[in-house]
Amino acid sequence: MNGREPEALIPAAVDTLPINFAILDDEGTILYTNRAWQEFGEANGIELRPDTIGTNYLTITRQAKTETAQTAAAGLSEILTGERELFEFEYPCHSPDKRRWFLMRAASFTNSDQRYVAVAHFDITDRYTYQRRLEESNERLQQFAYVASHDLQEPLRMVTSYLQLLERQYSDDLDEDAKEFIEFAVDGAERMEAMIEGLLTYSRIETQGQSFDSVDLEAVLDDVLTDLGIRIDETGAEITAESLPTVSGNASQLRQLFQNLLENALQYSGEQKPRVSISAMRNEDEWLISVSDEGIGIDQEDADRVFEVFQRLHTHEEYEGTGIGLALCRRIVKRHGGEIWVDSEPEEGSTFSFTLPAPDT
Repeated sequence: MNGREPEALIPAAVDTLPINFAILDDEGTILYTNRAWQEFGEANGIELRPDTIGTNYLTITRQAKTETAQTAAAGLSEILTGERELFEFEYPCHSPDKRRWFLMRAASFTNSDQRYVAVAHFDITDRYTYQRRLEESNERLQQFAYVASHDLQEPLRMVTSYLQLLERQYSDDLDEDAKEFIEFAVDGAERMEAMIEGLLTYSRIETQGQSFDSVDLEAVLDDVLTDLGIRIDETGAEITAESLPTVSGNASQLRQLFQNLLENALQYSGEQKPRVSISAMRNEDEWLISVSDEGIGIDQEDADRVFEVFQRLHTHEEYEGTGIGLALCRRIVKRHGGEIWVDSEPEEGSTFSFTLPAPDT
């Protein structure tokens, strides 16, 4: 074979990586470091020159005498003793002129029956900064949505109350046009209040959702069918359901998910009697649950749009609604680690499907 053997090229290749990398023996003695290791040591305030080869990494780490160093040393000790195979730890590593964050990853491996430990430190400053900014932005957005929704509800209730009071007390003095105008105003205020309430619920999915527990989806569906009992009787709807699984999740939010999907199926049934079927299928490590109807359907070009906040495909005169229900469904499903989508064609009905992680058995 021409040139150097692949094994001989490995140290040279590792030396060019912008990752601080070292190999230790099973006692923690440093056997190899790459070029980036020294730069990492300088940023961390520790002397990690090439001549540290032959010294013990735990001893060097503990020299820092910080909580971060002690955590790293404890994790590495567990790798060395065989208590764990992989250790990961994110930590700050700030110099006087720059704030930086690193991810330490240590893992054991064997070569010719000899056990070694690879230690790498990745600079995750850009990712960490972006993630924190995104979290702060989301938190501000959620706070704004909550405050705006909460503060707008009372004025809207006042507008509605006074309009209704005006209609009651001066009904004899109002002509038909005036009564119609008041009716339009009340309807608009009530729809706005419903939209604000939906937005408030939407903003709370992440911040005020309860912790996950074991949830029997059959019990959830039973509760939803009870709540929708009057609507089901009025429409003469036929709803059938296969056996549903038990999953890990938030019972209240999963109940809202099923209720929104069933209300959607009942509302968009068209002129015919609603027929809705619910199915569940295990697919490796997740459950696929589908809610199918025989209603008016939607164009596939709008399949993504229906899950956006306030995106409606029909006017209020055609169908009532706030434009938040399906957006709320998607946020609930995503919080539970799944995905949701719709398969549909106009006048051919719709199938809303979503996945939920299957508990380990």
